[in-house]
Amino acid sequence: LVKPPVVVGAPPVDDHDALKKKKNAPSHTTTQVPPFRTDDATGLSYASPCCIPTSWTPLSLLKRRKVNYNTDIFTFALPEGNSKLMLPVCGCLLMRAPDCEHGGGDAVRPYTPVSSSNFENGFEIMLKLYEEWGDKRHLHSYCPPGAVSNHVFGLKVGDSVDFKHIAANVKIPYYHTDGSPPGFKGVNRLTLIAVGVGIAPMIQVLHEVLDNNEDDTTEVVLLYGNRTVDDILMADLLNRWERDYASRFRVIHHIGSRYQNVLMHFDDCPKDCGKPCKRRKFPDPVNFDQIPVEKRERGWISEETIAKHGFPADDPTHRVMVCGLPNVYRTICGPRGTKDLAPGSALANLGFTKEQVVKF
Repeated sequence: LVKPPVVVGAPPVDDHDALKKKKNAPSHTTTQVPPFRTDDATGLSYASPCCIPTSWTPLSLLKRRKVNYNTDIFTFALPEGNSKLMLPVCGCLLMRAPDCEHGGGDAVRPYTPVSSSNFENGFEIMLKLYEEWGDKRHLHSYCPPGAVSNHVFGLKVGDSVDFKHIAANVKIPYYHTDGSPPGFKGVNRLTLIAVGVGIAPMIQVLHEVLDNNEDDTTEVVLLYGNRTVDDILMADLLNRWERDYASRFRVIHHIGSRYQNVLMHFDDCPKDCGKPCKRRKFPDPVNFDQIPVEKRERGWISEETIAKHGFPADDPTHRVMVCGLPNVYRTICGPRGTKDLAPGSALANLGFTKEQVVKF
């Protein structure tokens, strides 16, 4: 008996669901809201202080560097005449890959820059190369190649990609430019829950809370899940932050395995063995012992590990931020597309309210 796998290395659900879309169906729809500002000279509208407008804008690839075996960081140019991106912290950008959607048409995906708000003359996007996974004959366990990631990995320096930024791309800011709430500047505690490349918005949060604002005293714990130790992203930066802000920041690595989702028995198991098989022992992940005992958990992020390592729900200013694959949302807080906490989800069971939880 096999449960649906939760695999960090698998493509995001957008690529899986694309197989079910009608050919040439719109790949991204948004609710119309008044622009933050409009440039009278160009007629371009902007959704926030970000210098990328709400209309598609080609930006050149300046350079790329490798993070690990399947992940690179790509540096893109800014629109002409700008020295900083000015994207509100916790904001993301939409990226378009023309004629790359699996159901036909353009593929559009949101990406959060991992560069600091102080980064000049460009911005950095971290992308994992999602390859085809599973068997096409069984859609429940098949994911096609990542539509946008494969397009970007095929680019050369000097090539361009289309970006835009809309109002819906800012879930919660560090603070509003007019000083109005709600932002997360000044909250007492943050629990960050990320899986795989879901670390990107958390990196943006940590840049601002730790490095960029000396008066910020927020305590932060990051619960970070990956399939293998080699899949941990931005490890050097996370380690540096733990050293520099030891009294305020800690990371708990969760290293899982797709085999944890498989329930099986040996042929000679007694009938009362139990499910999953109590006799079956899986080896520790490769290099698991390189992570200090107090900073690691074997398996995926769960209600139990959130209760063990995260901050409690009794502080109303405490914010929990979640980013990962669809199964992460379903287990931890409920579907990404709704603000409500799903009954029976980990955070609901632990007493959190929907006002305390941010789904990226």
